[in-house]
Amino acid sequence: MMGRFMVLLTAFITTLGVATFSGVKIINAIERQSTTTTYSMKVGSLTRSWEVIAPTAALPKSAPIVVVLSGIAATTNYEITRDRLLPYVDADKVEIVYPTAYKESWNAIGCCGPASTANVNDVAFLEALVTKVDPGHARPIYFAGYSNGGRMVYRLECTDPGLFDGMVAVKADPLPGCVVTKPQNVLVFASLDDPWVPYEPGEKGKETPPATVQIARLQAGLKCSGKPASAKHGDMTLYTWSCADGKTLQWALYQTGGHNFPAPTATSPGANQLIWSFMTRTALAPVPA
Repeated sequence: MMGRFMVLLTAFITTLGVATFSGVKIINAIERQSTTTTYSMKVGSLTRSWEVIAPTAALPKSAPIVVVLSGIAATTNYEITRDRLLPYVDADKVEIVYPTAYKESWNAIGCCGPASTANVNDVAFLEALVTKVDPGHARPIYFAGYSNGGRMVYRLECTDPGLFDGMVAVKADPLPGCVVTKPQNVLVFASLDDPWVPYEPGEKGKETPPATVQIARLQAGLKCSGKPASAKHGDMTLYTWSCADGKTLQWALYQTGGHNFPAPTATSPGANQLIWSFMTRTALAPVPA
């Protein structure tokens, strides 16, 4: 027990020496070599915070940073459990950033919850966050968002094109008038039975445009080739277009799953596997053990 305590104490002191933060916790330091560091800063009249989960080992500059924007009414811990990206941190492959949403919501214009009602300046927060987590844009940085968080990713891309190197929208629609035109790597998730984002025109849903309309807009805006390559994995088909400036548009279309974040099944990959493959431009592979 004393030896384990000394290891944890040494890790804590080492972290203190290299970072400025408001709180640090070592998560299962013996079994999983990663740290979670909580930062905060003032943005307008609000104090905003975020968590950085990173390997204890130094990452090369080629290793991506992923900023994950949570869905509505989700805590950071819930989002961490839902997206299943931590195994890639444990494998010394990536650093993940979880900004804390305002009252568990993002001001994505027209949707959803307290952040929209209070007109919170989430764009300013996330722009400032990028300069904190990736000073000088030294590493590839990706934004991934689910539902309300995905809509916020669209808002960022339309407000500040070039802020990040690639974007992932999981079952989300952009705000009205947001058309992605700057050459960008984009991955979009959809389900045929999503009750919120309808699959095609004429189907019932609570958001617009339908998934097929949005993917067509992305093809046009990103100047993608007419016919995509397709690969079927269980009940998911992955469509891939080559676009302007060597960029890629991918569409992961599931037969089922509703509005849920795609989890892995016996035959189909989860969103975590697809996000990793998309960011690294590598073939789909099992999640690191």
